[in-house]
Amino acid sequence: MAILQSLRSLFCRFSRDERGVISTEMIIVTPLLVWIFLALFVYWDGFRAKNTAVKATVAVADMISRESASINSGYITGMHRVYRYATGAQRPSWMRVTLIQYSEASAGFRVLWSRSTDSSRAAVHSNRTIAEMRHNLPNITDADTLMVVETWQEWTPAFWVGLSEQVFYEMSTEKMRAQALLPIT
Repeated sequence: MAILQSLRSLFCRFSRDERGVISTEMIIVTPLLVWIFLALFVYWDGFRAKNTAVKATVAVADMISRESASINSGYITGMHRVYRYATGAQRPSWMRVTLIQYSEASAGFRVLWSRSTDSSRAAVHSNRTIAEMRHNLPNITDADTLMVVETWQEWTPAFWVGLSEQVFYEMSTEKMRAQALLPIT
């Protein structure tokens, strides 16, 4: 009985003693706070990279839609450089540019031309592949043309906080402003 009584009083004294509580709490909470800080940094960077990719894709599509001279592969490569500069890309990125025309008779789009900066990752479009992505394209009138600019940007999180590597895909469609049919050379 005396042993139980002494253990009980020892436990009561220990439970009332607050020495070292702050350092114990710090040891428990600090890793959690560091992880939260890193997670916020990574998620913020991911949203920033995605948002920048969207804006750069729209800007490049708008620039191409205003072009009045013929376009060649060098021009597409130059637009890809503009995209990489606008996004500040450190990781690989690639781009596909396609000019399509709507035909009311066939109730579908046909590819006038398509170019890619990396055909191993983004093959050029055909009439079949454009037909498969019909639900992503806007409705336009007969014989109108659309410039479809697609970009892919790899993104790697700075720290592992539950996110893995991502490939951001963006697509922007612009109606041609200068000419109905933009030639490619």
